[in-house]
Amino acid sequence: MLDRRTFVLGAAASAAVASALPAHAAASAPAPGATPDKTTPDKTAGVFAAAGGTPLLLTQRDNQWVLVDEGGSVRITTGLTGADLVDVTSDGTTFTTVGAVSGDPIATIWESTDGIAWTEVRRLHGVRSEFTAVGGGLALGSVVKHERASVVRIAARRTANGWNTVRMRGLEWTDGLSATAVAATADGWIVAAVDISGTVLHTSRDGVNWTARPRLDGVAVRGLTAVDGRVHWVGNEMVDATPLTGVLDADTTRPDVPADAKALGVAGTRSGWLTGGRLITVEATR
Repeated sequence: MLDRRTFVLGAAASAAVASALPAHAAASAPAPGATPDKTTPDKTAGVFAAAGGTPLLLTQRDNQWVLVDEGGSVRITTGLTGADLVDVTSDGTTFTTVGAVSGDPIATIWESTDGIAWTEVRRLHGVRSEFTAVGGGLALGSVVKHERASVVRIAARRTANGWNTVRMRGLEWTDGLSATAVAATADGWIVAAVDISGTVLHTSRDGVNWTARPRLDGVAVRGLTAVDGRVHWVGNEMVDATPLTGVLDADTTRPDVPADAKALGVAGTRSGWLTGGRLITVEATR
């Protein structure tokens, strides 16, 4: 069965997707009989850009969420005890991470002004749920079954009054898929989710009504960013997990990272990758 932190596609899709698991899933699943590597994170939420633009990895080691830079320096966070994080982002001044509280999952959002001290700002109630993608003031997730399989899409929007849930139309047919990335664009938002064949993409001007756009077959997208009117993506090829980047409706390229690197997302203008238990980044928007 696929790790609950990635897109849940069912048993028929497991073999095709296993090699393309995002780093936050792969890092928590060591090979049978492998010797534990103290440098390998238990889980990762992803990468974000600090106030000065430095890429940082929000990851869990020894049951504690920490920040790690490309040099390997580690800083301990506060306010995330009991958090089961899936994604993280930054708008330059506010850092946001999403997931669920541990145990019987309840979708939750945390914010920080420095990346170190985090505060819970919204928790849903009444259903088992989790948020799986956040970006541009929009968090997407799902009501989930007991095995964390997505059932119904949920969303929350950040406004001047805080984070409020919003209705979504046009994404119903993807209710069985977990959102893997979301980003603000010049005229709204774009969201990615992964099925057995690749990545499905939708755009919205208001965060409520969504329209399907051409999909990316054979690729599991983990990060999206819009720069100068173009949407850049990062991910892994689904069959052999080759690291890939590209621009929607344009080119796909092989980034200058090791062949085993797993996509973590985008931090500012740089893509983040996990390889050998460490964070590396490369320019994502050339």
